[in-house]
Amino acid sequence: MKSLEDYSDSAQSAMNRMFKNVEEVVGGDHVASVLDGAPSAGGDGTLRAYIGLEPSGKAHVGWILIADCIRNMLQEGVQVTILLADWHAWVNDKFGRDMEKISIAADYMAEVFRSLLGFPEEGVGPGQLNFLMASDLMDSGEYWEKVLRCSKGMSLARARRTFSIMGRSEDSSDDDLSAFFYPPMQAADIFHLKVDIAFGGMDQRKAHMYMRDVADRNKWTKATCIHTPMISGLKGRRGGRMEVFDHKMSKSDPSNAIILHDSAKSLSKKLRKAYLDQNDADSPVYEIARHIIIPTLGELKVTPKPEFGEPTTWSDVDKLAKAVIEGEVHPFDLKMGVSEGLSSVLAPLRSHFEDNPEKLQKMLEITGK
Repeated sequence: MKSLEDYSDSAQSAMNRMFKNVEEVVGGDHVASVLDGAPSAGGDGTLRAYIGLEPSGKAHVGWILIADCIRNMLQEGVQVTILLADWHAWVNDKFGRDMEKISIAADYMAEVFRSLLGFPEEGVGPGQLNFLMASDLMDSGEYWEKVLRCSKGMSLARARRTFSIMGRSEDSSDDDLSAFFYPPMQAADIFHLKVDIAFGGMDQRKAHMYMRDVADRNKWTKATCIHTPMISGLKGRRGGRMEVFDHKMSKSDPSNAIILHDSAKSLSKKLRKAYLDQNDADSPVYEIARHIIIPTLGELKVTPKPEFGEPTTWSDVDKLAKAVIEGEVHPFDLKMGVSEGLSSVLAPLRSHFEDNPEKLQKMLEITGK
């Protein structure tokens, strides 16, 4: 197998641009080979990327990382599909398995990503964004053939080990056979869509590695997998089991998450209570600065009260953490700087839904305000 250094400089540069904010790239040789002229999974030279997302609730700040990842790929001519995984959400017991509510959440999810991405051109061509309901994908008999092929050779033990992709523990579904269909369905999504790039958070890694094993067994195109960082909940990791990402931010606990519709006042209240270990640059306050504010705004501004010092700006989180440890920046001032920075990042999205309240109202009705 060729290493990435064996591909052209232009291919390596394109990959650096499209994957610049991700935490991990697995199997990047496939994308590099297509950029250098090899056939894409669809056979037409167009790189296609996909992420499957359950319509399950209001948007939280982790969606910004996904949007940044999508934006970078669109700019490089990659066609990106967001699979609105309605039946996957049903299997995972979201909204009490009420498909009408799941459909409302899917419409809302698409609108959030349109806004975060600045309303890009939609379609199935190079550089275009496509929203696809999983229920439409599943109308095909070929899809279910792929589900069966992806299931063949998968032990129940391995299926259990992938349950973290649903936010479940391994022993959570012994009385729910449908949960065991979830991993092969997710793999089948990738193959049926002829995907070159499968992406998601680090919590999706096990599913993607399983997909790559299936590709080897069936001699199918083995998609490159890219994984974005995980943003910890505001309460911090505090001993969470890393292998199942118990610490990740989730909208299921609003007090532990930044919801994208939070007002400036709500952001300030939540950040005041957020966990901050001055000696740990992976604390949620630092993570939000590193992965959300600085990439979006270019810097984080910390403004103490005038009697306590002058405003400072930061573009390097490690240097900022050092300044906090050494007493140059007070932890409270850091938290308020992150609150104000987040408010600026979220202002365009809030403005869009204020101007188009009907696009949010149904979602609020099914989730509660």
